[in-house]
Amino acid sequence: MIAKHLEKKLDVWFKRDPNETFMERIRYILESEKLFEHEQDSIRYGHTLDYILSNISVVIEKDMKIAGSVKVRMPKKEEREEILAAYKRWWDISPEERHKKVLFYYSETWLRCRPYWFASFGHLALDWEAIINEGFEALKQKAEARLLQSCNENQKYFLEGAVICYDAIIKFYERYAKEAEKSGMSHLAENLSQVSRGPAKTFEQALQQIWLLVMVLQKVCGCGVLNFSRMDKYLRPLYEGGLKDGTLTREMARELLQEFYYRNNEIMAHTDHMSTELDATALTLEVAFDDPNYLTLGGINGDKTSAVCELSHVMLEAAWDLKLRNPFIIVRYHEGISEEFWKLCCGAMRDNTTLVFYNDDTMIPALKYNNVQEPEVYEYGFWGCNDPNIPAYEGGLRQLWVNLVKPFELALNQGDYPMEPKPKGYERDCEFSLSDRMIGLMTGPYYGVKTKAAAEMNSMEDFLDAYEQQLDYLIGEYRKGFEMDLEIERTCTFGKIRIEDCFLKGTIENGVTWTEGGTKYHKIVAQGSGLSTIINAMYAVEQIVFKNGEMSLSELAGLLRNNYSGREQLAQKWKVKLDKFGNDIDEVDKYAKIVTDMFIRAIDKYNGPQYLYQMWPTYSSDRDFTTMGKYVGATPDGRFAMEQLSENQSPAEGTDISGLTAMLNSLSKIPFNRITGGPLNLKLHPSAVSGEEGLEAMCALIKTYMQKGGMQVQVNVLDAEILKIAQLEPDKYRSLCVRVTGYSAFFVEMGKKAQNEMIKRTEHLN
Repeated sequence: MIAKHLEKKLDVWFKRDPNETFMERIRYILESEKLFEHEQDSIRYGHTLDYILSNISVVIEKDMKIAGSVKVRMPKKEEREEILAAYKRWWDISPEERHKKVLFYYSETWLRCRPYWFASFGHLALDWEAIINEGFEALKQKAEARLLQSCNENQKYFLEGAVICYDAIIKFYERYAKEAEKSGMSHLAENLSQVSRGPAKTFEQALQQIWLLVMVLQKVCGCGVLNFSRMDKYLRPLYEGGLKDGTLTREMARELLQEFYYRNNEIMAHTDHMSTELDATALTLEVAFDDPNYLTLGGINGDKTSAVCELSHVMLEAAWDLKLRNPFIIVRYHEGISEEFWKLCCGAMRDNTTLVFYNDDTMIPALKYNNVQEPEVYEYGFWGCNDPNIPAYEGGLRQLWVNLVKPFELALNQGDYPMEPKPKGYERDCEFSLSDRMIGLMTGPYYGVKTKAAAEMNSMEDFLDAYEQQLDYLIGEYRKGFEMDLEIERTCTFGKIRIEDCFLKGTIENGVTWTEGGTKYHKIVAQGSGLSTIINAMYAVEQIVFKNGEMSLSELAGLLRNNYSGREQLAQKWKVKLDKFGNDIDEVDKYAKIVTDMFIRAIDKYNGPQYLYQMWPTYSSDRDFTTMGKYVGATPDGRFAMEQLSENQSPAEGTDISGLTAMLNSLSKIPFNRITGGPLNLKLHPSAVSGEEGLEAMCALIKTYMQKGGMQVQVNVLDAEILKIAQLEPDKYRSLCVRVTGYSAFFVEMGKKAQNEMIKRTEHLN
């Protein structure tokens, strides 16, 4: 049941115009540009935060127990023009200059909404336990104490900036407390006053403390896509303490959590950040306008006990009540998980609650393989789009999508790229352009090393060796470029601060931002993309060339270079007749392990103690499988040049024809105990899981996959006909929430292209 006051608020929120903007933030950002422009970077950052928090409106709603909201309105035409002119002034510069100012970013939309002196990358988990158990004043005092120790000039500036940030946040909480008192809300005022400086003493105070800080981070600092970590674990003492002393009931906690979840959605705009063709996305003036937050439930503890408790149930029930896109619930499966909780989770997932499963029994070994130590390995969680995170011990987003099909093409062509052959006199410092390194995609032409000519490869082993050489070369080129970038960053970053630095382990102690070594772990998420496409392509080469002898490898390479021109019927034949990954066929599925082993070997070769940042391999494409496909020629599985690659871990579209069990059996052959994340999107027709019998079957299906070594599952229970109706009558389906690739979206807010992709894949179920 949704609390009555939230039903009304949700109705209003769903009708809100996506172009409404937190204009106060932008106004005070623009004013601060001149006010503090001559100050050192960290001092400037702190004073900018203080200036904004001292001036934005304090919003108190008498029907809400958890306070914290921002005022939004439609920008006027002249205001929009002024803001866009400022963005142009900040960012209409070369990639080299952008790199010196902001280091890296993930989209033009993200970049333009953040000034270079007040940037944050988000995509991390704060030290939530220190925040609620120690409080902001204690954290500030740690920074002040560190200032009294030996510091170089950069450390001194960094720590002074941190103290200014802490003070700004404390004063902001105190503003809220005073406003609550003036509004006659003494209980709320007491909660806010307590957590403005001190630790949270109650469950309600902890949620209040966390939320108001999140609002500041996301809507003021642009530090979005947060991992709330194992909230059922670190809030459990306050929850159980409240039950024991009678100040809290299970029902009260559920309503408080509903408010907390609602707040996480209220600050979002009604658009989909991945649907860049939508005006609401392309023209937004907002930061963190569609940034999901992630919350982890359950999981195994370091002492091998389960973290599932009553609070786990209550937190899941509150999410099921609302069925909103935020926060994104991660349930950590482990052998021996409570059957009651597992059934509750599967029931919520069947009802399209924003929920996914991860498997401790593969994730913990994978993280240990990648040198995550105990005890923090047991605290793992995730942030935006299925990227692993060690809460409090590492900073934010650095990523690379490794297009696993590119080295296949390079292997067939001695390192050349047929869609745009290497020009004479070609020279590059790195195969990855600076722009590609900063955003993490592989766009345009990439060239490899000279391996054997196709005519000289006499076995599948020869071809696999050439593929691995090309893959190894590309990963090495990325490492080379990344290290060049890091040297530049070290000359312009020391002494800078970002808001997240105030709430991580190690940054204050070391007196340096996380990007340059402040935390224990520093990772690059190396996302292997096009997995099923490359598996199918490898199997096709084996069958066409080395087993059936339909043509030589040279002839096949020529055919693919010409995109099946004049022989289009062969593409159709191979697409239909050749077996594909996802049907539990060992001869095909063996390439899942072969490719993974090569991927891991290449990653391992360019990791090690000599590097600050370590690459963590995942299997993910997010929604960029279409973009990545544009830069790859034809493949022998029947795919034409520039067509999309396979999505995330899923079989190539329409090729899993042997049923869901067979598909999961194929996936379970991937050695996930070395892969640290990535989504598997399952779509089930409602009729397949209806009733008690259907729920039991769903519980058993997913558990069996986990027991066989699967890593992750996220499910949409959808009927394609409902999606088609929702396209035509969006106002009637505003709350239809769907899982995408590690985040959730309201279906009617997605772009038409993304909607059609989902409908097409869902029709495959019928």
